[in-house]
Amino acid sequence: MTGDRRRTAREAQGAATRERILEAARATLAEHGPDGFTTRGVAQRAGVSHGMVHYHFTDKRELALALVVHARRDWVEPLEELVDGPGSADKRLRDVIAWIAEPATLETMRVHQSLFVLALHDEAVRDRLAAEFARWRAPFVTLFGDLASERGLESFDAKSVGEAFAVAADALVQQQALDPSVPTARVLTRTFEQLVDNKVQDLRMIVGPASAVPLHTRTSGGRSRPPAGRQSRIRQRTCCPT
Repeated sequence: MTGDRRRTAREAQGAATRERILEAARATLAEHGPDGFTTRGVAQRAGVSHGMVHYHFTDKRELALALVVHARRDWVEPLEELVDGPGSADKRLRDVIAWIAEPATLETMRVHQSLFVLALHDEAVRDRLAAEFARWRAPFVTLFGDLASERGLESFDAKSVGEAFAVAADALVQQQALDPSVPTARVLTRTFEQLVDNKVQDLRMIVGPASAVPLHTRTSGGRSRPPAGRQSRIRQRTCCPT
């Protein structure tokens, strides 16, 4: 039992040291950028030996890969928590927009931009970061799928709309970091409202409001058919010209 406790204590100490190294790596990357990102500099900031850094991370690439995952707490994990939270899809999407519109810290933006630069020069980091961006887009697809389901929007392309919205949100966050006057919340809110409202209007133009369909025009299978006048106009539009 004593041996188990000692092993658990060593594991906890090792995990704490690894976290301290990652925090130091994050701060080093934010302060010095990719060019000044070295394992020796990280060791000095973390207050550990250079060898200790390489005990936990083989090289700078492995440290960068770990930082990509470590950075999830800034963007991916909070997004997933909001999307998985309570309330309607409309409420959750508005909560997500409000969170996105909160200004990111300068350190956070520097870390993410530096990781992007590192990814452009290292295939392994690029693949890892690309996977994180895919994970960032997925909750938006879920949200727009839920929204379409709640509003009865058949044939709504939630995947394309959700992924496009995710990319737009990410771009707005970057622009807001440079110019705080960028109206991120308003732009995203109006975009989502226009997308959904236009889809609803399109459906109404095609089938009309459900309450406006007379009961005697419903078929025995439960489907609605156009009133006689509309049937005549449909036949005229679909008839081949003579």
